[in-house]
Amino acid sequence: MAARSAMESSVLEVASALLEEGADADQVREDTMRNVVSAWAESHQQELPKALRLLPSVERHDTLVDAFAKEPVEAVGGAYELLVAHSVKDGRWVRTRARKQSGSFYTPPAVAARVAREALTPRAAEIAALPESERRAAWLATRVCDPAAGAGVFLLAALGVIAAESGAPTAAVARSCLFGVDKSALAVAVAEASVALAAGAVPRLAVGDALVGAPPGPARTLFPTGGFDWRAAFPDAADGFHVVIGNPPWIAYAGRAAQPLAPELRAYFREHYRTLRGYPTLHGLFVERAAALAPRGTIALIVPSPLSDLDGYRPVRRVLAESHTPREPLLELGQDAFVGVTQPCIVLIADPGADPRGGDRAWRLVERQRSAAQAAEVSVPAALSRLAERAPLPAELFGEMGFQSSGEVSRRLFRRADAPDALHDYPLLEGRNVHEFRQDAPRLYLHRDADVLARSRCRVRPLDDYRRARFVIRQTAAWPIAALHGGLPFRNSLLAGFAHDAFAPELVVALLNSALYRALHLAARRDARQAAFPQMKVAHLRALPAPPSDPERHARLSDLCRRATASGIDTALRRELDAVVFDLFDIGDARNEILTFLAARAPKLAKL
Repeated sequence: MAARSAMESSVLEVASALLEEGADADQVREDTMRNVVSAWAESHQQELPKALRLLPSVERHDTLVDAFAKEPVEAVGGAYELLVAHSVKDGRWVRTRARKQSGSFYTPPAVAARVAREALTPRAAEIAALPESERRAAWLATRVCDPAAGAGVFLLAALGVIAAESGAPTAAVARSCLFGVDKSALAVAVAEASVALAAGAVPRLAVGDALVGAPPGPARTLFPTGGFDWRAAFPDAADGFHVVIGNPPWIAYAGRAAQPLAPELRAYFREHYRTLRGYPTLHGLFVERAAALAPRGTIALIVPSPLSDLDGYRPVRRVLAESHTPREPLLELGQDAFVGVTQPCIVLIADPGADPRGGDRAWRLVERQRSAAQAAEVSVPAALSRLAERAPLPAELFGEMGFQSSGEVSRRLFRRADAPDALHDYPLLEGRNVHEFRQDAPRLYLHRDADVLARSRCRVRPLDDYRRARFVIRQTAAWPIAALHGGLPFRNSLLAGFAHDAFAPELVVALLNSALYRALHLAARRDARQAAFPQMKVAHLRALPAPPSDPERHARLSDLCRRATASGIDTALRRELDAVVFDLFDIGDARNEILTFLAARAPKLAKL
């Protein structure tokens, strides 16, 4: 963990002192932020507007004044994010997972500034076409909104861009151009204070749920009364905003990382948002709301990269395509763009006007694994694109049947050992046990306690069920890793492969472990190219092309699979297998191009 800065240490020191005085954590956060605002204003000789929600505390903390003397105004929001990332335990401030569970992370000011510049580019071009005498007024009529404003980092970024472009006083820009909403009253107060410290004026911010209630503009009539009323809160933006910008919370309401959603909210979202019909996420809802808030404007949101291409996000892409066109290729920020986040993310910038290509396609990206790495749009060999258009492998070849465990089952019923004991007698293979063409012996055993399993709703299949699986594929992997299956039970970290009249299990395992099929998978799946937790899915396997009919080569590949299973795979055997697969698909001159692509996208494979 990185060492704390002087600012962070001072903020937590003040928060700890206030905590000792008996206030609860929420009150301490507010009182600490009052001190932070006061300290920044004093150290930078900045006068605060009297209308500020977060007026300074009468108590003075000199350590804060010194700590903020050389900090930019964005550090005020950074102090708030630091406090929210901590909770009180045994009378002390400790780092918590609450921010991760809420899906909210602090956006670095440099990232926010870049997004703001890109988002305001169309507006700048529009204003540049006006007579010079009209440009400042046009800039001051520009409306920028962050519907999940947090500490206000995007509003500060927009303030800087508009003030620089227009030459208008920052106070005028803050009063006229900046709008924001957040569910947290303290976040709104901090955002307001941050802008006020930078501009000397208060922007138009409101406390509320940006997703519940009627937006301004044409979509207003589709929503019931009640909730947050955008038109009442911001009458100047009754027709919508020129730019909707921000980094909304990334929360999933389904899948492994699912967070709870109140039934009444789920019902409301299902009735009024179409983006909840696929993979239900909060950030998907914000994309739909942003499009409604800016029907004739630009949206610029930081969202997880999978939104660009996964089938579950297709409803989001479809809804957006009805009114906006993504500005492709979209920029990927890298999986380390935010502290504590490994999920790759993109800057989704979309301009007004329906997407002529529709919403069923994947969006093009300029991919980047790390924020410091060079970004590049992936160039896929034409031969791979042609093969991807072939008829796919039969869907019935692949499925999911692995044992799914709850936290209680993992804690109470699992035992890791080289052999079973009297209680833990049910072996479970895991993804880590499966390698190309071979399996390790299981080292995980389950105690089949009926009460615990029933309470956790965990189903234990009969052993005969698992004997139907003729091969298995590791789920957490960037490319297919498959082996023949001996019939043991397995966890859901493995996918199942079944017998098929047209394709022997040995043939399918040989194909999946070949360089060509791995290149096909990496070319088709952006999420496979990400460094953090790539997942092999049944849909991915079912999308791979079926091989041409060639009994002689099919038999040869099956034989190679049996040899690799019996004795392991060495360099000579691997080259022989890859050559047969390339010949099966009649790939000649493009072979080297495909291998070069594979080596660039999966350097580890080049070392095998």
